[in-house]
Amino acid sequence: MPNMTKALRASLLSLVFVSVAGTAVAAVEAPADYVGKVNEMIHKSVIYPRLAKMREQEGTVALAVKIDGTGAADPSVETSSGNTALDNAAIDAAKNAAPFPAPPGGDTLVHLKIAFSLK
Repeated sequence: MPNMTKALRASLLSLVFVSVAGTAVAAVEAPADYVGKVNEMIHKSVIYPRLAKMREQEGTVALAVKIDGTGAADPSVETSSGNTALDNAAIDAAKNAAPFPAPPGGDTLVHLKIAFSLK
């Protein structure tokens, strides 16, 4: 049974190495239920930039949000929407939604997408 538990854990969590100022820092991919909670909190904090709305600009931003053991967030754009205002709004949403619940197992990395659409 312990080997099955280890195998299950290994399949659910993978190690990602992020380079910060030349030093490798390990962050664990977050479990699905934790990702769902963080995703919900961030999406509630999204504010569509007024000027982008007026110009009818749309796009999707892919974010990577590193969350430390205290729930503090360090978001970064993985894939740009092609619009700086939308990218910045996505980063602001992640920062404004923090602090998050303490991640299981320490520092974690959450990947999500924020779609800005006028439809």
